[in-house]
Amino acid sequence: MAGFTTERLLLCPYTEADLDDLTSLCGNPLVWPLVLHDEVSPRSPKFRERLRLSMERAVFAAIIRLKSTGEFMGQAMVTVTDTKHFLEGSFAICLLPKFWNNGYGTEATHYMVDYSFRWFDLQRISLTVLSSNLRAIAVYQKIGFRIEGRKRRFWWMSGRWDDIFLMGILYEDMRPGAAFHDQSVTNVVKHL
Repeated sequence: MAGFTTERLLLCPYTEADLDDLTSLCGNPLVWPLVLHDEVSPRSPKFRERLRLSMERAVFAAIIRLKSTGEFMGQAMVTVTDTKHFLEGSFAICLLPKFWNNGYGTEATHYMVDYSFRWFDLQRISLTVLSSNLRAIAVYQKIGFRIEGRKRRFWWMSGRWDDIFLMGILYEDMRPGAAFHDQSVTNVVKHL
């Protein structure tokens, strides 16, 4: 299982064998509305194909596993949205609910954003998040993402409208900290 490691996580490359775990993750009724902005209903084979293609098209797609056990936790990806100039990336992450509120999302997000700035020479990374997803917003702000815009009444969920925040980060916005990032990137260079 080659990939990158952080203090507590393995960030492994996506393989076809991960598709069942990813489909299950996206079908979780607590996860689904927060990341897919879609109705909770059974998914068709076309959904699996779209999920597979999104992982394969990302410049950095990671299956997140618990380092101590190898257990599947979730996924994260960075895609390039400005393919002509390769200046902007888009970030997305989702974890199984049993791994929420333990700092795993912060750890994975910090590593992937830092790595993407260093190795893909991106100038900015953007994301969207529902305004009701306070846990995710806190993670993104801790890393250095800023709210850059708001789409009001973006999605109807649980009997009420929810807005969506547009968030972005520039390399110079990154919060200092977590020494494992510099060490991990240095170790990658040593192995090339």
